Amino acid sequence: MKRLLGLVIVGVLAVPLAANAALIQGTPTPFGQPANPIPRFGTLIDFDDQTTGSLLAAGQYAGVGVTSIVNTLGPSLGYFPTSQSAPNYIGTGFTNGWDADILVQFNALQAAVGIGIAGPTTLTFQLLDTNSIVLESYLLSTTPVNTYYYINRASADTKYLRVAGDFVAIDDLQFDNVTVPQGIPEPLTISVFCVGLAGAVATRRRKAKSA
Repeated sequence: MKRLLGLVIVGVLAVPLAANAALIQGTPTPFGQPANPIPRFGTLIDFDDQTTGSLLAAGQYAGVGVTSIVNTLGPSLGYFPTSQSAPNYIGTGFTNGWDADILVQFNALQAAVGIGIAGPTTLTFQLLDTNSIVLESYLLSTTPVNTYYYINRASADTKYLRVAGDFVAIDDLQFDNVTVPQGIPEPLTISVFCVGLAGAVATRRRKAKSA
């Protein structure tokens, strides 16, 4: 039984940290609340630093890790009223029907990338490497409501994030150059589990002796 207990504890502590890459739907920031998408990791840009209605400069966030944010369809991106973390989304606005093909370029390679989205009826979500080769690509059917998506890569290989749709705006961009642990027990959780397991073993022994 001691050997079994030891193997179980080693097994719990040896859970791998690297997560499989996949597009995962998280939780967007509630309307009007401070930026806090779930999960929360790395650098967060909430786009609330500029005046609503102003235009986005391509290199606006170079100092915090984003080389540029551009709309490859042409119309300029700007700051517009949001229903996620107030006050701003980034998008093309009402005049252009919110249609956009937004390309975010990071200063350095990233492993985890997440973004809040005013969901279009169709959404293309891609990660690309330094040579603009697609690492992951997803085509989703959505509705024009708030969503939040993120991808957690096993290593830092992402240079670009592409979000495109017929009705799309982005908010609460976050990124990290290390893989974000997913579903890994906290040290306290591991301790409680081990103590509980040891207690169960002791109880079983006492019952066996009584029998």
